[in-house]
Amino acid sequence: MQFAITTSIVLGQIGGCCAYTIFVAQNWRNVFNTLSACKMQLSTEFWVLIQMAVFIPLALIRQIRYFAPVALVANLLIIVSLGYLLGFDMWSISTAGPAPFVNYNPARFPLLVGTAVYSFEGVTLVIPILDSLKEKRDFGRVLTLAIMLCLGLFLAVGSLSYLTFGEKVEAVVLLNLPNQSAWTMLVQMLYSVAILFSMPLQLFPAVKIMEAMMFTRSGREHKSIKWQKNIFRTAMALLIALIAVFGADQLDNVVSLVGSFCLVPLSFIYPASMHLKLMADTRWMRVKDSVLIIIGVVAMVYVTFISVATWGTSDPPLDVCGSGP
Repeated sequence: MQFAITTSIVLGQIGGCCAYTIFVAQNWRNVFNTLSACKMQLSTEFWVLIQMAVFIPLALIRQIRYFAPVALVANLLIIVSLGYLLGFDMWSISTAGPAPFVNYNPARFPLLVGTAVYSFEGVTLVIPILDSLKEKRDFGRVLTLAIMLCLGLFLAVGSLSYLTFGEKVEAVVLLNLPNQSAWTMLVQMLYSVAILFSMPLQLFPAVKIMEAMMFTRSGREHKSIKWQKNIFRTAMALLIALIAVFGADQLDNVVSLVGSFCLVPLSFIYPASMHLKLMADTRWMRVKDSVLIIIGVVAMVYVTFISVATWGTSDPPLDVCGSGP
């Protein structure tokens, strides 16, 4: 069980970083093409690789508390960007009415399941953040408040954006905003910078787990070990870039695959299995745990299969130039 959990954590965090990298690349490409009037188009793959100039130095940070200022700035940028997106959605719906939409799309519904479970991608950061706090008494209340806030934002952004753009909504909804608007380009840049600053924190649990397995000595006492860890973290960042290049035009499938294969077990199967083994002392508890395990296994297998089977069938991301490399 321990090996399965750590494997899911590592793969989930790496997959999340890949999705973030693709998200940033698509936004940067859109902004650059708009500003350059499509005179010099650069591929999404280029924008994936250019992020490494920021990602690699931040990935070398070893103490999670040092991410606090960066995370604070990232959160502020995200709040501003989401405020603009929600404002545009409400203005568009009030003036033009809801866009045509489909209530249920059976072909794409399994990807929705994986994408919805992807919202649990921050679950692996709970324990590291708790361990880094001096005052742990109020952590439960703060965590509950944060989860409820995130739930409200997910529902609001997803619902209003789908009502605004309908079937034409992009995997990166910011690409649907008016391209020529200076505010749109500013929001795309701010949100992309926020996500880029969040990526090293996202990778932190996976790196710590793998380093504990690979290195038995501390880098504080052995300089050679410290440099080996630096090389390892750099290699991990480059691996993420390589995977992101492969999935550059399939962000919805990447998110769904990470959610179904890695986060469904972490969110449903493993917790229910441990509760069933350690704490389920009544028949009702055992039934609930068993149902959760069955649902989790079915969802993981089916949605993972659909995510792989539909790879390459999605429309390419919106291109302001109409075509490009």
